[in-house]
Amino acid sequence: MRLLIGLGVTSVLALLAALAIYCYPLFATAEKSVANDEYKFIKISCWFDADWTATISCGELQTPDQFRLSVVILHNDAEQRRADPIVYLQGGPGASARLHSDGIKNWLNWLRYSNTKRDLILIDTRGTGRSQPALVCSEYNQFNQQLLPQNSALEDELSQGYQVAAQCFSTAAQINPQLDYRNFSTQKSAQDIRALMAQLDYQQWNILGVSYGTRLALEIARQEQLAPQTAKLKSMVLDSVYPAGFGGVQTWPQVLDDGMKQFFNGCSAQLECIKELDASTATLAELFMQTLHKLQTHPMTITVKRWDGEVPVNFVVNDHRFLSASFSAVYTPSDWPVIIDAMRAVNTRDADLLKPLIEPYINHSMTADFNSLTFVAVDCADNPVLAEVDYVAALIKYPLLQAYTRDQWRYQLCHDLTSESPLVRGSPQIPTLMLAGALDPITPVSWAQAMHQQWPHSQLRVREKVAHSVLGTDTCLLEHIDDFFDQPNVTFTACAEEGD
Repeated sequence: MRLLIGLGVTSVLALLAALAIYCYPLFATAEKSVANDEYKFIKISCWFDADWTATISCGELQTPDQFRLSVVILHNDAEQRRADPIVYLQGGPGASARLHSDGIKNWLNWLRYSNTKRDLILIDTRGTGRSQPALVCSEYNQFNQQLLPQNSALEDELSQGYQVAAQCFSTAAQINPQLDYRNFSTQKSAQDIRALMAQLDYQQWNILGVSYGTRLALEIARQEQLAPQTAKLKSMVLDSVYPAGFGGVQTWPQVLDDGMKQFFNGCSAQLECIKELDASTATLAELFMQTLHKLQTHPMTITVKRWDGEVPVNFVVNDHRFLSASFSAVYTPSDWPVIIDAMRAVNTRDADLLKPLIEPYINHSMTADFNSLTFVAVDCADNPVLAEVDYVAALIKYPLLQAYTRDQWRYQLCHDLTSESPLVRGSPQIPTLMLAGALDPITPVSWAQAMHQQWPHSQLRVREKVAHSVLGTDTCLLEHIDDFFDQPNVTFTACAEEGD
């Protein structure tokens, strides 16, 4: 999940991925089209370098509406290999499965470490990674690049970004009807993945979804429930639960407010944070708000190194950009002291001390592994726009940072990308294990708890010292997740903590 502060550089893990409008054959060996009423999976040669002692299959799922989605299957060579694979559903929406050399190397390490004894299936869903046709808009990319060295007010960034992005969506659909925003949604991706698994030679399969991937998993399970004669989904693990009805712009005032308050309270009790704090009678929240005020009147310009080897960029750090970078660091409690250092850097005007917070923020925003307009299109398809009066009520209820969320409702693209059939939340009838981090600022533990109350037959494991993406932090759970997949109808007891 991504929480936007602005459409340009001011998004959390900033949404600066280039958007383009083009369509070309991805593989010379693949058929160029597919019948209008059927899916087709075509095996192709892999396009990346990897450890070829591993057994890897590559392919392309062709959809009835002319999308081509890249698929990689990492085969498990364990002696006691299980027949039911795991389909991994990544976060976002808009995040790719990282089906390139570096990504596949990481996935192979993950497969070996997790010891699931199952094949791992990865797919770039519509609008992500290598999927075609892709969205590319030079105007949008240029707009974001031009913002970097400018000290723009938040409302100006929101307004200008809204106009540029809206024009990109309009032009895309005119040039290629496939790129109509209505072709990008969780419902569509769920249909694609179910069709993929129907094409592959597996009798049963499992899902491991993280963040937005849990929303997609729940929609897959709902669709499977509606077609029991073809259903083969066996079980699901939902990490950092983000269900339908819990996202969208309407949640941002609460999510930002609660997430930062969690940082203020948690960091004040964390030894690594305490030793970084200067002696002060002010609370951490007060010091943070003072930092924002100082940057509002006296922004800082720093030169940021590019991790991809490109020319460094000049970046103006003002108040709302500092807030966005800080919120991206709040995801990981071990990064909290970096926020404290950055606050000190603002007071001392120390650009070097500020870089450890800003450099990852900028570089993550420039990765090709995330498509920001896919995020917008899918999120708008899934979540209806609520009335402005309801949004104002949320601002009143969560006032701490309302200066930064006040204009979000007005400039959301969902006013233009209207949802024809918002995503509904079903009740999965298959064994489901939910994992939640008590420190998670972006998919709060309360969301998983609400789901668990609604579906008491599911299992819920809350980790008290973990934030977002439990399996990315808790190595014990990752090492033992196969216990659940082996016996999904049995209570999962591995790695129990006091109070579980």
